[in-house]
Amino acid sequence: MEPGGHMTRALTGTETAVIYMGAASMSCIIGERAASGEVVALEHLDKALPVVRDIFRTGTISRSTMEQAAHILRDFMKSIQEYGIAPGTVRLHTTNILSEATNPEIFLNRLQVASGCEVHLLDEGDMTRLIYLAAVRLIRQNPKLAEKHTLVSHIGPGNTRALYFKKGRIAAYTSYRLGIFRAREAVAAMEDTENPRKLAHLEEQIKGVVDHLAQDFSGLTVDYHVAIGAEIQSAAALLVEPVQGARVINERQLASLTEELALLSPDGLVRRLHVHYTGSEGIIPALQTNLALARRFQDENIHVPARDFQSDMLLDLMAENVLTATFQEEVISSAWEVGKKFKIDRKHAEHVMNLAQQLFRELRHLHGLTPKHEMLLRAAAALHEVGMFVSAREHHKHSMYLILNTELFGISTEDRTLVALLARYHRRYNPEHNHPHFSELSREERMVVFKLAAILRIADALDRSHSQRIKTIVLKPQGNRLVIQTPDVEDTTVEQIAINSKCDLFREIFGYEVLLAKG
Repeated sequence: MEPGGHMTRALTGTETAVIYMGAASMSCIIGERAASGEVVALEHLDKALPVVRDIFRTGTISRSTMEQAAHILRDFMKSIQEYGIAPGTVRLHTTNILSEATNPEIFLNRLQVASGCEVHLLDEGDMTRLIYLAAVRLIRQNPKLAEKHTLVSHIGPGNTRALYFKKGRIAAYTSYRLGIFRAREAVAAMEDTENPRKLAHLEEQIKGVVDHLAQDFSGLTVDYHVAIGAEIQSAAALLVEPVQGARVINERQLASLTEELALLSPDGLVRRLHVHYTGSEGIIPALQTNLALARRFQDENIHVPARDFQSDMLLDLMAENVLTATFQEEVISSAWEVGKKFKIDRKHAEHVMNLAQQLFRELRHLHGLTPKHEMLLRAAAALHEVGMFVSAREHHKHSMYLILNTELFGISTEDRTLVALLARYHRRYNPEHNHPHFSELSREERMVVFKLAAILRIADALDRSHSQRIKTIVLKPQGNRLVIQTPDVEDTTVEQIAINSKCDLFREIFGYEVLLAKG
């Protein structure tokens, strides 16, 4: 685009755009989608917006911040429309920190009115996926990281995440409720940038989570440490040149730079790192937390992605990235690790999961749910009997309790509740409005539980004997009946009895009786 704002390139019809309202700024990438699904950035816009400052200081998003956000959005939409992109096709995502405000619905509605776009609040699972994509991108560029044991840390605005890769695959994951702006606000009273105790107080604030993280990973071998985040990636660019997509810095370099930057005024930080004033508030807490982790793990070196964190995140939000499918498989792999701890019948759970996935895909025209819901169904199928670890009696309720209280990689707290409820309703009693946890869901979320629980029950009934004898099914809708053909099994009396006792939910939701027949 020329300085006057006029297009200098011919439009191809493949232009697309995404907007992200982050913790300290609002960003927009306008790109062009290639045949492979990858997106090449044409223009990157970024404006400061003090959302996280409002939330952590007052608990609410101020009217002035709302007005500022609406103004930025209108400017972004003008630029987007000059590329011939319809507002209805633009994706607008917001930081998961927004859910901690007391007035998120009002703010989300204001964003939607100002932009004409549907607004999507990223949850913890979404953010984990984005950090995972950034980590895998770097690991694939560095054979030594892929061949060994690599700890990846991300210090976010409100949370710290740790992903542990063993030979390029996720082997452990956890998150902690401490991040850049939580730590910053904890010492907000110390506004004097030259206060000699400022870094010491910050270190005291983050010591607890660093010790907790180190304890969680104490039994694991860590050959390499990767640090991901906008602040650490900006800082590393001041120190070394990249090699194989990474800047490798040592603890001494990071400590020296952190001390140097801590003495700068906000103006000095803006000039030194080319960041917004709002963003500059998180620089020192982020670097200090990364430094504390490096010292705790006795890292000789830290690998930092050389690419721009914010740009990559927006491109990942925009693109149909091939790594997304890999991420979903990592989520299910993590669920199997949880199941292993509770000694599940893996063969039965895996068979039920495969049957549930087939039912989900072939009945997509009935349920209208998304690939994300398919992933949650698969996770629930993998874990639906973990409650047997406690007791066979009412094991469905024990399954719900265990899942609710076990962290699952790539699945947010809200989605973990859905997985737990699916395990709860895979047998016995239908969901009711007064049931704990189910009663707290929105109407849309309740319908998701109804639909997925109905599918999971049929899949579970098809392996009633836990012998996996029905290996193949073929679905044949006939009027108001869904005939499930079983070509490899002639006598399905046991399974039909199980279906008859469990298909009432399926009948109510989808309007079909379920009948087994020899194919």
